Amino acid sequence: MSSNKSPTAGEMDVTVIPGPIRGGQCPTPREIVVVDARKVFDFCTQEDLLERCFTIPDLGEDASVLDCRITNIQCEEIMDREPVRDGSGRAVVSIQITLTLRLTILPDAGEQPVRVERTITFPKRVVLCAPEGTEVSCDVRGTCICTVQPDAAEGEPNVCCTIQLCTVLTVTANVKLLVPAFGSVRARRCPSAASPSGCPPEVEDCEPPFVQLPTGRKERNCGC
Repeated sequence: MSSNKSPTAGEMDVTVIPGPIRGGQCPTPREIVVVDARKVFDFCTQEDLLERCFTIPDLGEDASVLDCRITNIQCEEIMDREPVRDGSGRAVVSIQITLTLRLTILPDAGEQPVRVERTITFPKRVVLCAPEGTEVSCDVRGTCICTVQPDAAEGEPNVCCTIQLCTVLTVTANVKLLVPAFGSVRARRCPSAASPSGCPPEVEDCEPPFVQLPTGRKERNCGC
């Protein structure tokens, strides 16, 4: 909590504590401070559906794929950005996703399963709010399913996989921000394990660290 001492004579001091804003109104800030922060310029997701086929040798008529897992996912920016010439700070960003498919295959009826790995490289381009000096990072998750192609001729790909990826892209940069401040924070008294609700029990409910914004916006201001 902090003590907000109003500069106006005659006004009462106000005690400010972290947490939800009650009544929809904040007290007057005491000062404006400069803080180092990691600013998010863009934050978006994309889904991709890929199909890849491979040649796996020595598969019999009753061969089947028992399991498919995605491992060793890597994502990186691979080319210079191409600025969108509208003065918005947006740019075409090229990234490359590399992943490994780990397949567990039954070569034929009565045989022991074998493990096979195949590496896939997938480049893509996206438009992001990415002005000069920002960094693009991505987090990729996915699933896969594979089947044996019984009609494949000798030497042709005989196992085909469908891969579904979800990529989360974040554009960030270190910036200095001017922020209204209510004073320095003093540590509150932590509740005891013997009495989690506090002593006396006057602990406010915890709020989530952010609020999910509604989707489906027609326009967005990326703040570039």
